[in-house]
Amino acid sequence: MTGGFVCRLERLALEPGYLSGEMMRIRDTDLPCEVHPDGTRVLGLDVPIGDGVAFRFREADHTLAIHYDTRVISPGRFNDYLTQMHHAGQFTMEPVLDAAALARFQAQPLRKLRVKLARPQNLDALDNEAAAAGVAIQSLGEAYEAPIVTVELSMGHNKGQLGAGAKAMVQRILAMAGHGQDVRAVSVTPDAGEGVQNEDINLLDSLLSEKGEIDPVSDAPDDVYASTSAFVRQRLDGHG
Repeated sequence: MTGGFVCRLERLALEPGYLSGEMMRIRDTDLPCEVHPDGTRVLGLDVPIGDGVAFRFREADHTLAIHYDTRVISPGRFNDYLTQMHHAGQFTMEPVLDAAALARFQAQPLRKLRVKLARPQNLDALDNEAAAAGVAIQSLGEAYEAPIVTVELSMGHNKGQLGAGAKAMVQRILAMAGHGQDVRAVSVTPDAGEGVQNEDINLLDSLLSEKGEIDPVSDAPDDVYASTSAFVRQRLDGHG
């Protein structure tokens, strides 16, 4: 059990230089219902249900690629599982940021940023520009027993842009994504210039992940895993 729910290693394949597999989240409560033309009914199952995420680890440079779905198992939860199954000191994670996307983020003036964290913890270890945000987020979570905390900083209708410290704070929060911190959302709104519509940018997508279509040949577990694992393999190979 990790973070209040049960997960298990469903598949594991070993090949020279790589470990691949699937982590499954098991659900036996809060189950969905069946939907029929005349209404809904209780799900007609006497066993738990589950959702899985595929992963692939490259030993040469210690890089992990994982099917990103926080509704199933986030990278932070994945790390929780590893530390429970093995000695905690053996595993640490550092997110791999896309260098080109990071450079674009650093070059743009910011009008607004939004950070959403689940189970905020150990944020008092943040230093320099990120220290104030870390203390505030962790204090709010502890004071009000909130498992999820969202913080937004904005210029509103005022002219100008957020200070350089705001960008540094965002990068420190992103860097904590691999250290057990469950980062649910990091978005920014750059200043596109006078008369131009400012649009939000999801930094978790642009800096840490890649999107793509997965089209399994059927809903059978083996077929779904085959498609998701092939996608993860392809993306990892593209970052060699």
